[in-house]
Amino acid sequence: MIKLYADGAYANSIDQGGWAYVIIDDNDKKLYQGYDGVKSTTNNRMEIQSVIEGIKCCIENNINTFKVFSDSMYVIGTMSLNWKRKKNIDLWLILDNLIEELNIEWIHEKGHNKEKWNEHCDTLAVHGSHINL
Repeated sequence: MIKLYADGAYANSIDQGGWAYVIIDDNDKKLYQGYDGVKSTTNNRMEIQSVIEGIKCCIENNINTFKVFSDSMYVIGTMSLNWKRKKNIDLWLILDNLIEELNIEWIHEKGHNKEKWNEHCDTLAVHGSHINL
């Protein structure tokens, strides 16, 4: 089963966020990764954006069935537990449109848990929140 790890970060001191994703194959090998920074955002927006970008990569590479791992209960709760959407509606709509024909299992994974890909994704997101934009 393909695994998509997604994470967001936010650096308050420079008002910049970062998002990242890592896509792993059945043999625990990295297939794809991506990250970037965004000015004047929030951590929650970066958590959603990380999933959006990772799913876009899956779609571009004809990956239709996968598990999404996120340490954001905001993302996992909204996507799998029907949490009410009060903010970031623009990003939720993008995500909803992307997943229409995909088979996704949403999994909450505790952050900073020493799991290799979770930690790698976190490092990339933090890097994204500090790149010079």
